[in-house]
Amino acid sequence: VTLTNAHLLERPMPAEMYEGGSWKMCLILGLKPPSSSSSNGNENPPLLDVLAMNDDGLLQDHKVIDIGQITTLWQDFNEKSSSFTIDAFANSFNKAQESLQNNIFPIEQSMQNLYNSRIANRSRPPSHNHRALTKKQIPKIASQLSNPTHIEELLRNLIKVGEDRMSRMVDSDLAVDFLYTEFCRDGDDERIIRRMLAAQVLTEDALSGGRFKRRSCQFVSAQYCTANAETKEVQEVTLVNGGWIAVDPSIKAGTEARKFAATSNNANINDKPLILTAADERIAHRLECLAMGDVWKSESDHEEETLELDVREALTSMDLPLTPKGASSALIKIGRWSENVKNDNKSKEMMNKLIVPWSPDLLDSARSLALYESKRQESLSKKCFSSNKKSSAKSQPFLSDGLEGRIDLSSLPCVCIDAKRATFRDDAIGIRLRSSTARKVNKSASKWEVLIHIADVSDIYLDGGKSNINIIVPSKEDVDVHLLRQAAERRGQSRYDLPLGPLHLLPPVALTALSLATNEDKTPNRCVTLWAYIDERDGKLIEAGLERTIISSPSALAFADATTLLESESGEVPKSMSNAKAILSVAERNLSLWSQRHRQRNQSAQKREKRLSNKEFISNQLNAASGTKARDDGVGNSFQRSRGHRTVDSSLDLYAFAVGTLMSRAKQPIPRAAGSGADRGGRLGTAPLRRYIDGLAQRQALSVLCGYGKPLSLDECREAAKVAARASDNIANLRSSTKQSSMPRSRGSGNQQRQVSALYNLARHLASTGGIQNQQQVNAVSTGHNNEVVILGVGATARCKRVKGTLKSGEKLLVQVDKIDPEIGILDVSLVR
Repeated sequence: VTLTNAHLLERPMPAEMYEGGSWKMCLILGLKPPSSSSSNGNENPPLLDVLAMNDDGLLQDHKVIDIGQITTLWQDFNEKSSSFTIDAFANSFNKAQESLQNNIFPIEQSMQNLYNSRIANRSRPPSHNHRALTKKQIPKIASQLSNPTHIEELLRNLIKVGEDRMSRMVDSDLAVDFLYTEFCRDGDDERIIRRMLAAQVLTEDALSGGRFKRRSCQFVSAQYCTANAETKEVQEVTLVNGGWIAVDPSIKAGTEARKFAATSNNANINDKPLILTAADERIAHRLECLAMGDVWKSESDHEEETLELDVREALTSMDLPLTPKGASSALIKIGRWSENVKNDNKSKEMMNKLIVPWSPDLLDSARSLALYESKRQESLSKKCFSSNKKSSAKSQPFLSDGLEGRIDLSSLPCVCIDAKRATFRDDAIGIRLRSSTARKVNKSASKWEVLIHIADVSDIYLDGGKSNINIIVPSKEDVDVHLLRQAAERRGQSRYDLPLGPLHLLPPVALTALSLATNEDKTPNRCVTLWAYIDERDGKLIEAGLERTIISSPSALAFADATTLLESESGEVPKSMSNAKAILSVAERNLSLWSQRHRQRNQSAQKREKRLSNKEFISNQLNAASGTKARDDGVGNSFQRSRGHRTVDSSLDLYAFAVGTLMSRAKQPIPRAAGSGADRGGRLGTAPLRRYIDGLAQRQALSVLCGYGKPLSLDECREAAKVAARASDNIANLRSSTKQSSMPRSRGSGNQQRQVSALYNLARHLASTGGIQNQQQVNAVSTGHNNEVVILGVGATARCKRVKGTLKSGEKLLVQVDKIDPEIGILDVSLVR
């Protein structure tokens, strides 16, 4: 890029400058001669006269800076935005800051994709006619010029970056294309706003030890003119534009791993858990997954080669084996996990070691919470039993300060439908007569209200505050709520797909205390209840509201049990199940009508229904071929949509829709996970025992709609969404070290046996119809994961080759079998159409 004083006087050039560890926007107004000559006789680069942006976004700070302080010149800005004025920069800067605050799309994933695109360039073969500059040629070329030392340094820096097609360099303009998917014209102000935001994101990524490091503009040459005998003026200067270089994966992983190992040593010295950096948290999350058996199967015989580089380097730096046991030891070393020693009562010398995926302090807080909740439940049970006697003659729900200001629904039966293996139940369904609430009844519409109960965990996320209701939050003497909240924030969500067991959001003892107690007589449960009045003629939601309630102990039903009850006639149902049958019949009728109407009027609901239908079809294909009975919890390939499943899904969809609508009417924000906005029909506050963001959403809904606690501000809701997105990115299996295998990911020994059996069935089918030599074509369907397909009729899975782009879930395909070997589990297929 060549800058001339004449052009800069007429049209200053925007640029990104680096100062004090942060980026600033500036305008280059002119060129200044260097303040002194170089000591080694080389030409010193000129200085730049700039107008820098202050903290308020105003271009008011006049400075003279070095060329090295400029990160990127916006060299094409004046051509694409000729009508853009200097005064408008402040407005664009403020909008960019606001956009960054509003942003809940996964920045981490976008930056990783950008990084991958640059690193992948290194493996692309050069063209046959391309003559690339080599390091050996640089000294010879530089020696032929007047300033060989400067030219040699310049060329060596340029060769690190690479030429355009294989460059590792990125800038804010390129980053915009990865951060945003919507089209934006070059001349629009929106493009400027997006580029400013991208500059901020790249700077933050570099400062946090991320994927990119700054490379400033580099001086090439300058031309001077003599104004008088003593003064020399700069006419023009030529620079190599700068930006951000994608660091080598091994360097990045090695640096982060060594920092993590150093942190573990500090933890041992201080004998307490440490606050980890963002990179440390990512490594810790991945170590947790490895400790629970989460590994990738590849074509390599060396399992450690399938680990992420940062995990592998971290364990190596800590002198630990590259195994789940080594990962557990690393987590214990940093205080994230703990190790309990128990006597087996046979010999003092024989001890059992039990590794727990929580720190000792957190376990103590969880036990304290369980004790507190037990006493609280006992107190509520006594008061609830007493209040039922006093209010038995009343038609309205009983509300008393003795019940923490909650509405007493303990006299109404309810059901909890979940998987057979479910340990912590957090939702239940009930019904009540509309007339018992003193609200208006439309007899032609319905006489029932559907009740959707969600376990109340809001006390974990409340900080107290003024309210018109006494807030019951465990005191610091009882429970360290802040420590529990931090743990939930750090983990983000529970994981149930790990081979050695689940990783829960909170310690199980805390989740047990907060979950619904089922099948226990006279045991009250604290809930957040949505009541919904649905028109049974057309499924319209007439009215809805949110209440803090006490409910009875629900009858626990598996999905299959609920389906059986729904499909049975009333006379076939045992007397003990008559209440459950009545509740399910009324609830299913109302919920199915609402769901049908909702899908007809909501495009996101239609898309979700299509996704679920595709998922069910694929799961049926896999399970039918194996001949095994599928689980009912959705783990692996066990996805089902029985009447029991649909009833629960519809109830949670209604809960999310109604709460979102009520919050919108109140004109108040609510935390949402990335990609679960109202326009996408995402769930909201329905799984507070499994997702951190749902706990915060529940707390905000109670604050706004029930006056319980101080509401979160818009900035706090945005920050909560970012925290949840970061936690989700941390546990995402981003493999940066190894080449992905063409084989689908292993999902456990049971699925491996199913795959082998399916491959034998496919091989027999091919042999009966001509054999693999004829490159036979078979029908398949895409699973939507990494171009994985399922062969229809046999259930074998493979990654499909020769695919341009990405296959959509449920897409019907015709594929060609290129190679099959059931004995070693290999199946290669390529797309035909």
